[in-house]
Amino acid sequence: MDIQELIRDTWQTSLVFISLLIFARFLGKTQIGQLTFYEYVSGITIGSIAANIAAAEPDKVWNHYYDLLLFVLLTYLLSQITIRSRPLRKLIDGAPTLVIENGRILENNMKQMRYDLDELTCQLRINGVLDPSEVQFAIVETTGDLSVIKKADYQPVTKKEFGVEQAGVQYPIELIMDGEIIAENLQNNNLSEVWLNEQLSIQGISHASQVTYAVIDSQGKLFISPRTQSEYIH
Repeated sequence: MDIQELIRDTWQTSLVFISLLIFARFLGKTQIGQLTFYEYVSGITIGSIAANIAAAEPDKVWNHYYDLLLFVLLTYLLSQITIRSRPLRKLIDGAPTLVIENGRILENNMKQMRYDLDELTCQLRINGVLDPSEVQFAIVETTGDLSVIKKADYQPVTKKEFGVEQAGVQYPIELIMDGEIIAENLQNNNLSEVWLNEQLSIQGISHASQVTYAVIDSQGKLFISPRTQSEYIH
């Protein structure tokens, strides 16, 4: 590989890398985190077009890049349309399918979606169920996950049913991550660095750089995970 080829490959690959980062943010978290069948196929296609750009001859780069832009735009537009149109959303993404009702396996529903018993029993075990007779409803979601609702007799007993009161939980407040104080979280919760340093000092920690993670947890308690000596930031 000569220097011109090296430069060409570098800028083409960098273009693809940066573009995919931008497009991933543009399309949103659902495209990545909760893939339906359509989104899975869409993601593969975007990756294939991006690979073509990275390997394309210089005079074809922008042709392929236009293809990528167009496909991303169409994917985004379709996602916006499906948000507003339930019938179209059901057509493209499909709909949840009931596969167990009152302990009875619904074979016809499973056959229609080509979902076999081995897959069903596997997903039941993942949900902590060994016997289908324990299940009131089991539903295959559009993402392929199995949602399981157990019969009342097999539901875990809650503290409320015993009359035990429990304080509500709160969203965790992260104060230090990788040795860096998150000043915004302190300010938004009327806390100060002076208070935080005092809490660190109580645990024998002299500086935030000696902490991997510090958070006010869901119960309102301060949790601090110090770094080992070799990990300290100086």
